[in-house]
Amino acid sequence: MGLTIHYKLAVAENLAEEAVRDLAERTAQYAQKIGCVRVSPIIEVEGGMPFTDLFVNLCPEEEGCYDLIPAERGWMIDVLPGEGSESARFGLCQYPREVPFRGGSVPTGYTGGWLLTGFCKTQYAAEHGWDHFLKCHRQIISLLDFWKQFGATVEVTDEGEYWETRSEETLRRILNRYDGLVAAVAGAMKDAADDAGKPNAIRAPIFSRKDFERLEAEGQREFGDKLSQLPRIISEVG
Repeated sequence: MGLTIHYKLAVAENLAEEAVRDLAERTAQYAQKIGCVRVSPIIEVEGGMPFTDLFVNLCPEEEGCYDLIPAERGWMIDVLPGEGSESARFGLCQYPREVPFRGGSVPTGYTGGWLLTGFCKTQYAAEHGWDHFLKCHRQIISLLDFWKQFGATVEVTDEGEYWETRSEETLRRILNRYDGLVAAVAGAMKDAADDAGKPNAIRAPIFSRKDFERLEAEGQREFGDKLSQLPRIISEVG
C-alpha cells in the first residue's frame, strides 16, 4: 500500500539487441545526470530473471486464470531516485508468444517487439520531507518522459496524478490522503494485533513519522468507516 507510479514501456519495432542495450545505457546516464542516488550497471535479462515477468490472462473465459511469464531476453537498469522510495526498472524485454498450459499451449498475448512493465512506490520518500519526496517522484516521471523522447510508447498510471497534471499542489494533496490512509490502516492493524496478544507484530515505515498521530487521526476521519472491519478481519486471520 502506498502512492505508486505504474508504467509500461514498449517499442513495436524489432530492434536489434545492441539498440536495446544502448537505450538502457542512455537511461543510466540520464538517471545519474538528474541526481538519482543509485543506478545499477546494465543488466542482461535472461529467462526467469525476477521483476521482468509479464502478467497475462491464459484463459479469458475463466476468472482468476492468470500467470507470470518470464522474459526470454532483454536489457535493463535499476534506478533508486532517493532514500525511502522504491527503485524502478527501465529497459526492454521480449517474451514467448505461447506457453505450455493444461497439456497444450496457449498464446500469451505478446505480439512481438519489446516491452517492460514496472512500478515505483515513492510514498515513503516523504518520511524525509515533502521536498525529498517531490524530487524522487519527479525523477521517475522525468525518466518516463526521457523514454517518450526515444519514441517508445509509454503508458503511465500515476496515483499522484503528477504525470497527467504536472501539478505539485495536486500531488501534495493526494500524498497527504495516502499518508492518512496508510497511517490509519497501520494503526488499526497494530491495535488489533495488540488486542490479540501479539505486540510488535505489525511494523511499517509510517510508524517512524514524527507526525504519525496527526496522520492517523486524519486518516480515521476520512476512512474510518471503511476501516472499521479491519480488527475483525485481522483477528479471524490470526
